[in-house]
Amino acid sequence: MPTAWEITVAETLSLLDSDFPEVAHAVASGRYALWLGSGISLNRVVGVPAVIGRVIEYLRSNMADGNPACRYKVALDQILNLLSGPEKACLHLDQPIDDWPPEHRKVVTCRLAEFYSRVLNTPVEGEHEVDFLLWKAVDVPGSFTGEDPDAEHLCVVMLTLEGAFRDISSANWDYLIESAELKLTGAVGSTIDVCIRAPDFQGAGGRAKLLKYHGCAVRAVTDQPVYRPLLIARTPQIQQYRMNADYHVLRTHLVSTIQQRRTLMIGFSAQDIDVQDIFLEGAQGSAWNWTDDPKAFLFAEEDLKPGQCDVLAAMYAGAYDANRPEIEAAARVRVYAKTLLIALFLNVLELKLAAFADLGLPAAWGPGDRNCLAAGLRQIRDSAATSAAADRLSFVHDLIAALSLGLDLFNNGRTDHGRYIPLSTGALQQIGDVSAATGLRQASVALAVLGRGAADGDWAITPDVGNTAPLKLDQAGQETRVFFAANDDVAVQMIQNGHVDPDADHTVLLLSASPTASRARNPINKYGRGSNPGLRQVCMRTVIEGAADANDLMTAFKWSASL
Repeated sequence: MPTAWEITVAETLSLLDSDFPEVAHAVASGRYALWLGSGISLNRVVGVPAVIGRVIEYLRSNMADGNPACRYKVALDQILNLLSGPEKACLHLDQPIDDWPPEHRKVVTCRLAEFYSRVLNTPVEGEHEVDFLLWKAVDVPGSFTGEDPDAEHLCVVMLTLEGAFRDISSANWDYLIESAELKLTGAVGSTIDVCIRAPDFQGAGGRAKLLKYHGCAVRAVTDQPVYRPLLIARTPQIQQYRMNADYHVLRTHLVSTIQQRRTLMIGFSAQDIDVQDIFLEGAQGSAWNWTDDPKAFLFAEEDLKPGQCDVLAAMYAGAYDANRPEIEAAARVRVYAKTLLIALFLNVLELKLAAFADLGLPAAWGPGDRNCLAAGLRQIRDSAATSAAADRLSFVHDLIAALSLGLDLFNNGRTDHGRYIPLSTGALQQIGDVSAATGLRQASVALAVLGRGAADGDWAITPDVGNTAPLKLDQAGQETRVFFAANDDVAVQMIQNGHVDPDADHTVLLLSASPTASRARNPINKYGRGSNPGLRQVCMRTVIEGAADANDLMTAFKWSASL
């Protein structure tokens, strides 16, 4: 099996399907709370070893040569005394740390990372700010306030917009989840409320909460008197977290969340005692059973960290020692953040589309025919995953563009929305509450039919965002552009806005419904074969209602679309 850093998105989907079949459904149903650690931001902000490196370099570069009483040397010596003899042999204090041999720098910074809270609590004589090293040497304002989200942050926000997560607990100070929300929705706080202090909860009105239980760098910069003291990093802060009145409401919320919903930890080691204490309290009366599926506690890791094992021991109590190997194996998903979150997002889309399609099929159809159509959506999911093998951030950007284009055209007949449009804002089990008038049921059936055709080798499907069409079909070199519209009024808008050329060759326009009352206003009023030889329009409701089974639906669709 590939390692957690080698596994592809396609392989991750196979892993979830085979070894964790209930997890994707549970995520889509909002049954997991998400816990995020520094592992999701390593490509955007400095990690803990790099933080240690900055502290060492700041103190080293400010030391006065030949002065053993230099305050910077005294502080640095106190930190370096945490190292063993062989580890100290890797020091090169006569050189900038970036010039050290990489293997020596790694030994020193990774070892001291285990004591990061003690390192950051090291006093520097003459400096009266208790967070001096954090603020000055690590440079919180310059290091953790960037606004360039990575694939992980975008996927977290998209999953939240799709109703998968209501509580996102983060140990990170950075602004990357918020910047992802800004990029996808146009405003920070439109859906996700950042919560730290009690007033943050009291003013929350979004669908989800981002619980930054170690503080927020941006707020620490913009409102230093209130939020700078709430950046949790130093040993006393961690030890006294339970008694910190400013964090009382947030901590209580975390405990309740642990007791009420399953936990998915991504990029999170759970090594800090304040976090372990929260889980220990959350274990009281929660009665999670380790044999239940989906598992109550999952970690995206190659190997479980000691702190994560401590969480399992606390949550499963007496069952842990007797079943330790099985519990730890079942709790480990060997996939790291970027790949796992992309896979979960593709899974959620597939499950939602399958639920819409199931509602759009005739009530008399049996499970076999329904599953046959659902397999077409699985085909599209898996095909999309194969294109995520190289640059995963570019893949996510392309996926956002394709979804936004397709749904904006489908709903409105235009492409000027510029924001991420979720399939639905509720969780999977709430799909039935989405009005049938949206046309999403018939559109999902159409996608399933296209996916089944691809699986059967009738055509290949690729996105066609560059040419403003959601999809393109390739049949032995013959390309057909495919558009989706909720109804014929939207189709009219597509034509009037110049997105669909009524005289274009090799173009299919799939309408979910075509009300008779609207046809008189429609500049193109014929459907299926016999219409304009270039543009073929198909009313999916008519095709679906006339089909006796899945095979009949495929035949009718191909005939109507001239495919």
